[in-house]
Amino acid sequence: MNKLRIALCDDDKRDCQRILNFVDEYLQEKNINADVKVFNHPDALLEECMGFRPHIYILDIVMPMVTGIEAARELRWNQPDAQIIFATSESTYALESFDVNPINYILKPVDREKLFSTLDLAISRIDLENDKSVLIKVKGGFQTIKLDDILYIEYRNHLVTYHLGSGECISPPTLRVGFSDYLDENHGGTDFVRCHESIAVNVGAIDKLTKTEITLRNKEILPVSKSRHSEVMDAYMDFRF
Repeated sequence: MNKLRIALCDDDKRDCQRILNFVDEYLQEKNINADVKVFNHPDALLEECMGFRPHIYILDIVMPMVTGIEAARELRWNQPDAQIIFATSESTYALESFDVNPINYILKPVDREKLFSTLDLAISRIDLENDKSVLIKVKGGFQTIKLDDILYIEYRNHLVTYHLGSGECISPPTLRVGFSDYLDENHGGTDFVRCHESIAVNVGAIDKLTKTEITLRNKEILPVSKSRHSEVMDAYMDFRF
């Protein structure tokens, strides 16, 4: 089973610590192994969580510069399946918050039992068993990579390279087949789409698509060939909506 990932963002230290204590208590009581990261500013949340990719977000709404709702909109765009919980002292944002499809809106001071029941619901919607990963052949054996970590796959001079969000590149041994055959054999589902003869992009890593290029979530830009634009657009829209 993959490890649960939770992000908590609140600029009020006292409220943040209260919620964190409840989360730690919940995980211990339920015997759940999880990575929990705490942020006191939405900018740090948005920057780091593009790589951390939490399953669950617990967000304050009233924060400096960027509200929790605005942060959630950006996060939701890149993680349509993420579970979002708002915890706030302001009830006036309740209607606006539903724009990002949160699973609950909890008023502060956060009640232990209400948070626990909301976390139960969030986890029931997360399929950790099928948190996708990719097994690739490397020199001396095999390596497992989380699908979310892969930005795109590039083919050049009979060599395939997996480009990861961390900046790392991983290459299997030299291919004895063409790129199309390799993709059919190893990535035959809908997770990747060819945007160019030599590039297959992870659809979940696309942040923006135009007629000629793709902007990835790390702001890297890939070309889109004219003949493949329609296929890429269909895959992108299917993933988003």
